[in-house]
Amino acid sequence: MDVDEFWSVVERARAAAGVAADQPQRDGQPSAVAEALVAELMRLPLSQIVAFDQVLSEVVDQVDTWDVCAACWIIEYGFLSDDGFSDFQAGLVGLGRVAFESAARDPDSLADHPAVRQISAAEGRELWIGDEALQYAAQTAYERLTGDDEAFWDAAESAQSASAPPHPGPEPADERWDLSDEDEWRRRLPRLFELFRARRLAVQ
Repeated sequence: MDVDEFWSVVERARAAAGVAADQPQRDGQPSAVAEALVAELMRLPLSQIVAFDQVLSEVVDQVDTWDVCAACWIIEYGFLSDDGFSDFQAGLVGLGRVAFESAARDPDSLADHPAVRQISAAEGRELWIGDEALQYAAQTAYERLTGDDEAFWDAAESAQSASAPPHPGPEPADERWDLSDEDEWRRRLPRLFELFRARRLAVQ
């Protein structure tokens, strides 16, 4: 599976999810895109499900930067952990190829996305970009097809080649900067800063 095929699967899932595809995730509710993605993956051969997950790891590397970390911090209530950032990266995939690639080039472009704007205007802390279910959609699809909760990991390990090492995790490789520095937010992510400043940045 190549990148174009990967995004074709994601976009079919987004189409199946309908208007929910461009809305944030709500605490305690399933992700419409992730559920649709599992259904799409279950139509594929098992080997392609594993391949999808491998490409997902390669794709999220594009948003493995400290500026994207800062966008996560700003959008998701000042909360940032390894798992939370991985979920955020997966959630960016769920926003579709155009939004994802825009965020990879310029994380500040997320200020224009309707899901982010909905989060900025909401009361409380119940809306998120992060989508853990999407991160594990391939595993879920594989398990539902095989009835074996370990089979996916065995297949993924077997498919992993020396030329494509496992995704190293959510720690970005570029130069780190102080994510608590509002002056840096203003310089690097000015639109997100302005969008969220009145509601959240003042209490950081």
